[in-house]
Amino acid sequence: MLEWRKFSLPFVCVVFHLLRLHPFRTKRVWLFACWIGKKYDDNSKFLFEHVCKNHPEIRCVWITRNPEVCGHVKSLGYECYTSTSLKGVFWMLRGGVAIMTNGIDDFSPIPLIGGAKIIALWHGVGGFKKIYNENYLGRSLVIKKLVDWFYSWVYRDFSLATSEYTAQRTMEQFNVKRSSIMITGQPRNDLFRIGMNPKEVFKGVLDKSFKKIVLYMPTYRVNPQNGQDVVRKILEDLTVNETFLNYLKQNGVLFLVKLHPLTKFKMDTAILNLKILGDKDVLSVQHLLMAADCLVTDYSSCCVDYALLKRPIVFFVPDEEKYLSYSSLNDAYSKVVQEKAQNVEELVALLLTGNISQANLLNEIFEDPSIAGTCYSENTYQKICEKCKVVIG
Repeated sequence: MLEWRKFSLPFVCVVFHLLRLHPFRTKRVWLFACWIGKKYDDNSKFLFEHVCKNHPEIRCVWITRNPEVCGHVKSLGYECYTSTSLKGVFWMLRGGVAIMTNGIDDFSPIPLIGGAKIIALWHGVGGFKKIYNENYLGRSLVIKKLVDWFYSWVYRDFSLATSEYTAQRTMEQFNVKRSSIMITGQPRNDLFRIGMNPKEVFKGVLDKSFKKIVLYMPTYRVNPQNGQDVVRKILEDLTVNETFLNYLKQNGVLFLVKLHPLTKFKMDTAILNLKILGDKDVLSVQHLLMAADCLVTDYSSCCVDYALLKRPIVFFVPDEEKYLSYSSLNDAYSKVVQEKAQNVEELVALLLTGNISQANLLNEIFEDPSIAGTCYSENTYQKICEKCKVVIG
């Protein structure tokens, strides 16, 4: 994907800017896509379904590169086209609002959405890792901003945030103005208000009941110094650690591992109390979070979502020192992570405490009081209408 982006950049840039002159778009047609056109998931999915069900005055069209996704979305009763189909191309040229999670190539390798108002819901607002412009300084930052001024794969007219802190970070990350940022909450977290029976979440996946489900969601990371997949090494160590295995067995705990979508390795285990899931094994990450009794993570933004449930969160960072030698974290990490496990024994000790103090700290930073307890999808819909001057009726 990165090679394609570099190779196609001049051509895509010209097409994108020429289409901004295209006068035949309507703001009552909203285009939705996510995850480079491969999935039907995340913030785009939850907002798409909310608008379809509650605002029929807006024509919602899902665009995907994946024929299987297209068939699935249509089977749910929604309008969906592949990006290479005639109807897909037509609606990309017609839609006045385009909503994405990863970049404008969520819609197609050559995005035909120039001239539409582009809304970046993103695929995880908040978290601890520095991204995009946060990792540049001095002359490099000036050059980066200049290149982005001509064209950026993460271009947006408006961005979603969950608090003033995340709004300020978005300004720094993507060089956007505060007036272009909407504090609405993430639509995908509306699922936490609705609720769902955990047995339904794990139907067909688990064949045994457990007293407690601990969900482990590590962030994707490969050490650039030696090429080692850090998460694989952590999992291999866990599967042979007697202290950890005894904790699981004696307490009736299922340690459920959900790997990052970019993770390339596959790993099977015969341990009854430990199961590793892929994307196809679950309805969505939000369903997993909702069903888990406790979350174990590291530098991932998933903790921001999970904190809304006000359940225990354990930060397991055995590689912290090495990780900081090739990556960087923002100031929220030191503010929130008051307790952390740097070895398996400390992990077990923190799992036994069931402390929710770190969830409370996360909510103080990442959840604005003005949106607490509200419908994030409706907040987002209203803000898009306001910012994009969508005329209804």
